[in-house]
Amino acid sequence: MLERAHFPCTKLCGDFIHPYGVAALDRLGVLTELLPRARILRGMKIVSPAGREVFGAFPAGIGLSLSRAVLDERLLQAARRAGAAVETGRAARAVQRRSGRWQVRTEEAEISARILVGADGARSLVARAAGLSDPPATRGRYAVGLRVRGMATSEGYAEMHLARDAYCGVSTFPDGETTVTMVGRKHEILRRRELIARGLLDGAAHGLLAPFPALRSRVGAGTITELRATGPLAPSGHPVAADGVLLVGDAADHTDPLTGQGVSMALVSAAVAAEVVDRALTAGNTGATALSAYARWHRRWHALHRLLDLIDWVALRSPLIEPLARAWGRHPALAKSFLGIIGNADPVRGVVSPAYLSRLALACIWRA
Repeated sequence: MLERAHFPCTKLCGDFIHPYGVAALDRLGVLTELLPRARILRGMKIVSPAGREVFGAFPAGIGLSLSRAVLDERLLQAARRAGAAVETGRAARAVQRRSGRWQVRTEEAEISARILVGADGARSLVARAAGLSDPPATRGRYAVGLRVRGMATSEGYAEMHLARDAYCGVSTFPDGETTVTMVGRKHEILRRRELIARGLLDGAAHGLLAPFPALRSRVGAGTITELRATGPLAPSGHPVAADGVLLVGDAADHTDPLTGQGVSMALVSAAVAAEVVDRALTAGNTGATALSAYARWHRRWHALHRLLDLIDWVALRSPLIEPLARAWGRHPALAKSFLGIIGNADPVRGVVSPAYLSRLALACIWRA
């Protein structure tokens, strides 16, 4: 296992894990050691553009606010305990397929493998080498992540604040540090790049959080310790498997983080990929056909994009979010049902269900 970063390291991440992601951590045997470093979540607080607050409970299980740095380091340790040869600080410089095997060249050596798993992010070198990547994204939202100390937060709830074509997630850790992740259009970030470059984080954050006045005042009462930006966050739709190669995580499918699926989906898909790889190696067949079970499983997740596109339009680009938020506030079971769908490890049935879609439409106009 090659990891280009040295640990511990920080990444721009919403630091939120859905209940189905927590269940995946439990199956990996690492949940118990992670819980002391995480904040347990009972649900989500959604704040509409008009400032209406809706508290929705998870129908089952718990979510977590957990630092990505802590999560990555614990998973790396678990991989070592399981017998993986892990080398950090070693980046792949070139990847190519020769004589039915993958050759990965680092600065120090060349490594040969029957199966290569690319978990190297949205700009995956492995995906490009295997001919699986999309053209470079030129459109899409950008994300800015703040680390804040001393900020008031909602105990037991992750937060999602909505605005016109922008949103902001909030996750707080047991040590009192909070991650505030704003996603919006590129020009909003570029307008503040000079302040960011000069290290004037308070000024940059004040402008970036203008669409979220209540949240901006809370951030302003704390101390900003870090600011990072990345983008564009463009959804992908390329294949995830070929001869001797699989893609997982953002390398496989980079989704807009509005519903916080990224880490949870990566944990579940990695477990499925591991099972498929094990069967292929045992059978001595590492071709695309042998790995197609993972590709079929992954295609089912594309139905999730239908829901994400609908949520994006309703929440950020239409006037429907206010009646929907009002309905959720008056009828908590509707919000709970929604969180049950997006927080489910197999959301496909809920996504395509006419019953769910009709209930969602009804919720937008329900006033009783």
